[in-house]
Amino acid sequence: MYGILAWPPDVLLEWMEELQKEHGVRGYGPPHLNLRQPFRWRFSQEALKRGVEGILRGHDPFRVKLGDWRTFNSGVVYLRAYGGSAFDRLHRALEPLAPPEAEIEGPSYIPHFTLALGLDPEEAEALAKKLPPPPIGSFTVKEVALVQDVDDGELVEIARFPLGLPKND
Repeated sequence: MYGILAWPPDVLLEWMEELQKEHGVRGYGPPHLNLRQPFRWRFSQEALKRGVEGILRGHDPFRVKLGDWRTFNSGVVYLRAYGGSAFDRLHRALEPLAPPEAEIEGPSYIPHFTLALGLDPEEAEALAKKLPPPPIGSFTVKEVALVQDVDDGELVEIARFPLGLPKND
């Protein structure tokens, strides 16, 4: 399975990893912001890299604002993220690349950083209520990573693409 994501800045990454240790929870791989849902790819990895690079061409760096802690009914605790119209445009551009692994694409997709997976819903709610606000309020996404899940939650970075490259005309 593949993912297209943005890594958080070190201060946010380290803070979230410390919270995971403190509360004995984990997400899927290191904390990250999915720019679209994970997907399977049936062609060559080189073709995928070229496709992602082409889609990203012309998309500028964008600001992500961090919100509050929330939960999904499935026992997931997450930090809400807001990328505005730039995130929405990039998300929509990446959607047609391949069908999502799970059907939560499109307008219902909620940008977020997962802190914990697999909790009882009540346990997730209790944890979300006691977590502190993030150490930063926002950051700029300047590059995008293409990753592959190689061992049930271990994400290996295949390529990194800078945002802000001019379009090929």
